[in-house]
Amino acid sequence: MTALLTSAQFLKAVARRVGQASAWLVVLLVLTVVIDVISRRFIVLGSTKLQDLEWHFHAALFLLSLGYAYVEGEHVRIDVLHTRFGPKVIAAIEIAGAALFVVPFCLIVLYYGYNFVERSFMLDEGSASQTGLPHRWIIKSMLLLGFLTLLAAALGIIAESIAILRGAKRPEDPHADHQEVGL
Repeated sequence: MTALLTSAQFLKAVARRVGQASAWLVVLLVLTVVIDVISRRFIVLGSTKLQDLEWHFHAALFLLSLGYAYVEGEHVRIDVLHTRFGPKVIAAIEIAGAALFVVPFCLIVLYYGYNFVERSFMLDEGSASQTGLPHRWIIKSMLLLGFLTLLAAALGIIAESIAILRGAKRPEDPHADHQEVGL
């Protein structure tokens, strides 16, 4: 049981760290938008590269935060029902939800996403715009990294829930007070 809880804590920690690191993409996104707006409004100089970079940062921020949101319980859930159940029922629901929906979806996205990224890399795909950013495979690879992080988070939740069903107490979560991280 200790091995289950240790592996759960490790997997959840990985998802948390990736999410915390990706929070810094907000700074880059805001700076890029400010520079784009200033250059368009006051210098009258538009840049397709800046616009591409904006959506690249936005996509990376979203994808790399998926696992963090799941581990922290910030994903969509029916909390009214969740608060009425005991720890073992909640653990069973978590296992069912993660095993039936999250893990299979992550595996499908990773399976098909790999070919998506590989093709982009082999073709050295760039922006559809002539003046856009090259190397589109870089942002497409964030799809794989984001869903790999979400898969790690789901496996951590499943391992922790199995331990709870076997009689372990829910581990004290150092992040239970939901302190803001990153910026």
